[in-house]
Amino acid sequence: MFDTKIKILLIASLFLSPLLSKAQANAGIGVGAEIGLPSGNFSNLSGIGLGASVKADLPVAENFAISLNAGFMNFFGRRNQLFSVQDLTYIPAKAGLKYQLSESFYAEGQLGAALPLNKDQKTLFAWSPGLGNQFKLSGGNKLDLGIRYEAWTGKNNTIGLNSSDTKGFVGIRFAYVLGL
Repeated sequence: MFDTKIKILLIASLFLSPLLSKAQANAGIGVGAEIGLPSGNFSNLSGIGLGASVKADLPVAENFAISLNAGFMNFFGRRNQLFSVQDLTYIPAKAGLKYQLSESFYAEGQLGAALPLNKDQKTLFAWSPGLGNQFKLSGGNKLDLGIRYEAWTGKNNTIGLNSSDTKGFVGIRFAYVLGL
């Protein structure tokens, strides 16, 4: 039930974001490519993840904006002579706050959910703090380069284990931001 409410809220936010962004003077929507570099125990399952995302920034104060982010992320499973791990594919949907530290440099924190596309996987709680820099282009558009630590946490899928299942990674995002 909790997962369903999160999904509905995030999907509704993403559909409403274009309407809300038209009312803001410096809103922007960015489309980007993502690279995920697994850390900790997650690096035993995958060596790299690739994906894409759409992110909207909706200014609410002079240096603050609400950010809405949805995407697709695939972590390629490790394979060797002894074992083969399936690819792990998720749709992360997050919302958060973005603070402009200077004209182009920002800090951001987001919370949300990682929705699995694999069979027998569970929806995981997602959180990510990060930093980034936006480079101005012509026409009010920008190039956004961001780096973050992201973790997806939930209950372990293995029967009999009562510990948490965390997939942590360093995320790098290259995006083209359209100024609205």
